[in-house]
Amino acid sequence: MILTIITGIIAYPFVKSSRLPKNRPSTVLRRPPTKDGRRVIVLAGDSLTHGLIGHGYVNIVLEELDRERFMLLNAGVNSHLAWNLLERLGEIIDCQPSIITVLIGTNDANAATSEKEGMAYVKNMKLPCLPNLTWFRETLHSIVNRLQNETSASIALLSIPTIGEVPDHPAFKLSLDYGKTVKEVAIKTGVTYLPLQEQMVAYLESNPGSPKYPIEKGRVQMLLSIFKRYLLGKSWDSIAEEAGFRLHSDYLHLNSISARMVADMINQFIKSTQSF
Repeated sequence: MILTIITGIIAYPFVKSSRLPKNRPSTVLRRPPTKDGRRVIVLAGDSLTHGLIGHGYVNIVLEELDRERFMLLNAGVNSHLAWNLLERLGEIIDCQPSIITVLIGTNDANAATSEKEGMAYVKNMKLPCLPNLTWFRETLHSIVNRLQNETSASIALLSIPTIGEVPDHPAFKLSLDYGKTVKEVAIKTGVTYLPLQEQMVAYLESNPGSPKYPIEKGRVQMLLSIFKRYLLGKSWDSIAEEAGFRLHSDYLHLNSISARMVADMINQFIKSTQSF
């Protein structure tokens, strides 16, 4: 009995942090997505969009959304790379979206920080190859091309957040390369580019972070942050502050300041499409 209780306590935070959004595409497809006349907005991505690890930006977007005109769908899934998003793109397309934003690539970049990380992603996410920048570029290009060919949606790509907050750290620099790649794909395909990474870098120049643990301990610390949030009830911002971050809750996820940056960019993009 005691062992069962302990197991339940340990499992609880992970269940809470991994439950899928109620407004995900697969749920909405059980009924006609536009039967009430609202335009469908899909926010696609990984855990940053899923919104249960770190401060979620989707609910901030919802706060300013005209819900009589728009239906918002959360197509974020924890740990997904660009390839995983490409594999599940069909359900997004089937929702007949008018607006799509894509924030993907954080896990692609993180997987490229070391061979150990890369192999872990290959195993856990059932990837066909070891993640690298070239594969990310090709996959993101395929995502955009398919959305352009199979929907009439207005599409925006957001550059990924920085990995950590120390500009001279190799992982930070690597994340910049992935952010630049997102911009290159957006320009080449003619979709809107939303410069999240650039805004975060500018913020950190005047508000530098000082992480209290190295990226090599990032996975363990992320798990600890999940426990702090869902067992101890701490806010993501307090978890971030304890760890020495200004824009992150850990090396990969967001606090309320950076989540607001994402939401503001997306809301502005939505407003820019309303004349179409």
